[in-house]
Amino acid sequence: MQTKFTSPIKGNNKGSCLRLATYLEKENGQKAELEKSYFFSVNRDHCNKWEVVQQIDNNAKGQGLERKDDRFYSLVISPSQDELAHIGNDPQQLKAYTRQVMENYAANFNKGIDSQDLVWYAKIEHERKHGFDSPEVKAGLSQAGELKEGDQRHIHIIVSRCAARENGHVLQAERTLTNADRTMSLSPMTNQRGVGQGAVKSGFDREDFFRANEHSFDQMTGYQRSREESYDYCNGIASGKQHQYERSAAQKDRSVGQSLGASRDQELTKSKQIDRSAEEYLGY
Repeated sequence: MQTKFTSPIKGNNKGSCLRLATYLEKENGQKAELEKSYFFSVNRDHCNKWEVVQQIDNNAKGQGLERKDDRFYSLVISPSQDELAHIGNDPQQLKAYTRQVMENYAANFNKGIDSQDLVWYAKIEHERKHGFDSPEVKAGLSQAGELKEGDQRHIHIIVSRCAARENGHVLQAERTLTNADRTMSLSPMTNQRGVGQGAVKSGFDREDFFRANEHSFDQMTGYQRSREESYDYCNGIASGKQHQYERSAAQKDRSVGQSLGASRDQELTKSKQIDRSAEEYLGY
């Protein structure tokens, strides 16, 4: 299960999300209305592109953001083909999982907020194409632009930089805003960890977010993840720290084994005590 902060189009996130939302409509093409795939949000399954653009764009207006600041962020959730096979061809499971991902996203800011306090929209896509740098293209097995084989379902998410306003679902092109209308700025790209005072700390730990998403999928679907499929293992290979990961995993296994061994010893001792008490009671 991969979660990435990335965008499928070139450009930046400092203006309107129109180009991105339009791009994510590409699979609908000439499909009939009933066959089209729509955006979905925290509590709705049928959202059109223009709602997405208006809500995301309007939520950034009057928020005191500077020109250099991002207005929104783009995430991609990419289940493996094994994970997709495990849940079957059920878009509702992918939507439910995406909604949990956004709960994890909100919680990771450590500001006491949840997904309802965000402005976000997601869309399931079913196709992927080989790029020029694809291993299959480099090996001459495929051509750039060809569709990849197998189940390629994945989810794109657009989320506003700022928390939702109280009247967040009013679709207006322009609003007169005051400082009182401003909400908290939420950037997952910060490198801060545990900054702030009191019980609630600010910051966003992307690795914790990735791990939480992996755990949520396994817990929600009953998927039995192998160690080689885990984020920590794959990240260890990518960062050249595989040996460090293996040592950490081995230490964890030894710790669990010792804990289980101690538990068995306690149960054995308890069992012997019960047997001895029974013997004394019977006069043996």
